[in-house]
Amino acid sequence: MATRPRKPLEPATPEQREFLEKAMTDYGRAAYSFAYRLTGNEPDASDLTQDAFIRVFRAWRSFQPGTSFLSWIYRIITNLYRDELRRRKGVFHQELPEDNAPQEYGGAKPLAIDPIESYMETQLGEPLSVALAQLSPDQRHVLILADIEELSYQEIAQIVGCSIGTVRSRLHRARNQLKRLMLKARHSENR
Repeated sequence: MATRPRKPLEPATPEQREFLEKAMTDYGRAAYSFAYRLTGNEPDASDLTQDAFIRVFRAWRSFQPGTSFLSWIYRIITNLYRDELRRRKGVFHQELPEDNAPQEYGGAKPLAIDPIESYMETQLGEPLSVALAQLSPDQRHVLILADIEELSYQEIAQIVGCSIGTVRSRLHRARNQLKRLMLKARHSENR
């Protein structure tokens, strides 16, 4: 993600600084992990997380105490990610490879940058990571929120900005697509 010029920030008040520091301490890792799973790479995840916390800094008074900060920051990250997808006009979209097409990593396992990604790699294996990367951004997004972040359909609907029915539909399609991709990978391994 290319960094765009930003408006200069106003000097922070002590309350604003305290709010941001606490938010970054408590939720910085989760925000980065979420951004990393959406983008699939460290530089874009770092930019997305930084931009999200700049938005938190600017809009800190709009946070409603008693609501989920994690849902709020995920919503900010989601909106920034969508904006970037629109700006890049689908650069993140990857076509599903044909059976004989070379795979993205050429059989070599990429270096894991994030500890959660590393855990997923060791516990769930490379075929799942590769299959997740082949899902559309919308499918991967709801799957991450539901099955990795373990959020409710209501929370996902608020973050993604759609109805609960749409979340269920996307999640159903994402799980089916993931299952097909995993079966295809397993079938290819057995050959």
